[in-house]
Formats: sequence, C-alpha cells, structure tokens
Amino acid sequence: AAFDLLTRSLDHVATHGRAMVIYSDAANFSAGVNLNWMMMPAKAGDWTAVEELVRLGQVSLKRLKYASVPVVAAVAGLALGGGCELLLHCAAVQAHAETYAGLVETGVGILPAWGGCGELLLRWQAGGRLPKGPMPAIGSTFEIIATASVSKSAAHARHLRFLRAGDAITMNRARLLADAKAKALALAADYHPPLPPVFALPGPSARVALGLAVQAMAKLGKASPHDVRVADALAIVLSGGGADITRPLGEDAMLALERAEVMQLARTPETQARIEHMLETGKPLRN
Repeated sequence: AAFDLLTRSLDHVATHGRAMVIYSDAANFSAGVNLNWMMMPAKAGDWTAVEELVRLGQVSLKRLKYASVPVVAAVAGLALGGGCELLLHCAAVQAHAETYAGLVETGVGILPAWGGCGELLLRWQAGGRLPKGPMPAIGSTFEIIATASVSKSAAHARHLRFLRAGDAITMNRARLLADAKAKALALAADYHPPLPPVFALPGPSARVALGLAVQAMAKLGKASPHDVRVADALAIVLSGGGADITRPLGEDAMLALERAEVMQLARTPETQARIEHMLETGKPLRN
C-alpha cells in the first residue's frame, strides 16, 4: 500500500506539481518496515512473493530517485531500515535536529535491499576525506551497515552520510514542514534528475579483506555465527560480487546483488528466528 501511494503521488505531482515533500506528523518518520511482509510469505514457503516484494521496493525507490520533480523528505525522530533507504533516494532531506537514522536490517539478519547498500556506498565514494582507492569507501559503508549504526542526531546522520552536506537541519520541529516545502520549491526552479551511477568495485579481493575483519571480531566474541554470515552477504554486495574493477557495474547489477543476497539470508532459519524474535519482543536476537 505504501509503495502504491508513493507511485500514485509521483504520477500526480509529475503532471500537476513542481515538487513533492514526504512528511509525517507522527512522532517518528519511519521506525522501519513491518517485518510481517517477509515472514508471512516465508512461513508459507512463497519465496516468489518475498522476492517480488523486494523487487517492488527497489523499483519504487528508484522511481523516486529519478522523478522528474525534486522530492524532499521532511524527517524527524526515527528513520530506520526502509525509512532510511527512502531518505537516501530523495533529491534532498530537511531533517529535524533530533533525527535518528540508520540502516538497521542486519539486526534482523537481512540487508538493505531497496538500493540502500549502493546509495550509501556512492555517498562514501563521492564524499572525499578518505584515502584513495576503492577500499576506504567500501570499508566505511560496510562498517556502518554491518553494525546497524543509528545516528544520534541529524548532525551525526550527516557524518554517517545518511544526510548529504547540502541537506538542511531544522531546529524547531514546528518549522520542519515549511522548511521542507521551501527547499523543494527552491530545487524545482532548475531541477534535473540525477544520472544513473556506475560502480567500479574490486570483487573477490575486497570480499576477502572484509571477511578477515569480521573473522577477527568473531574470534573476540564480538560477532555471532549468523552475524558472520550476514556480514559475508554484505561483503558480496559491496565488493560487487564477481566484479572486476576494470569493468564497472551498473545500478541494476547492484540491485540484483542486494536482492539475491537478501533472498539467501531470508531462507535461513537463523534470519527467520531473528525476525520472529523482533516481532514478538521488539528486541534483536543474537544467534
């Protein structure tokens, strides 16, 4: 239903509007997707339905990213999981100072699979202030996602690159929507959708390097056996799978990697146990 509403809103504003703002007057922008969307078909063994839901999220958020008009998210409180992925696909974000954003999917044994892995990696690759070469950006992205890092504020979200340098912060929550509207209209004056990116990734060598770091954490008791499995899936995505750095991957290839790895994880008893535990208790399971 949420993706259908997003699609219909984008269709409407493309014809009748100049810009779009995504806003919630609830305490939190988004505490994450309802995990039942995965568990119910998974329990029924309907893996085709699970994969179609993953694919629907990917298609919907890329439609948002490449919309003909600027889409601005007005965010406050929690923006977790799929809610954070939505932020990463908007043209801009107007964030309340108390914004707590994070890609927390690894806590329930899956990965950001709606383009979040690739979008955060692009921001770390483009952001500067890192040593040259592909590994520093890959390593930073890997650490943030693997540890399910959540920002302590909007300023910290900018540090983690859930927000861009140009995304604005509103101190007074009562002003948030008005500030977001002003930002959206300012962008609309001369807006052009972004060009599709390419990813130059090292492939298996990067996966091995990330795996060694995770194994070291496991030996210290800081990563459970399933943490290691989830981290390896993340390493496959961020390294580009079987990619060669001389042959860049397109965005669709990165989405296919996200989708394939999350489907593999969803089939494991350990991930299903994590999701069930989160649904029942609201707390993560370390297994």
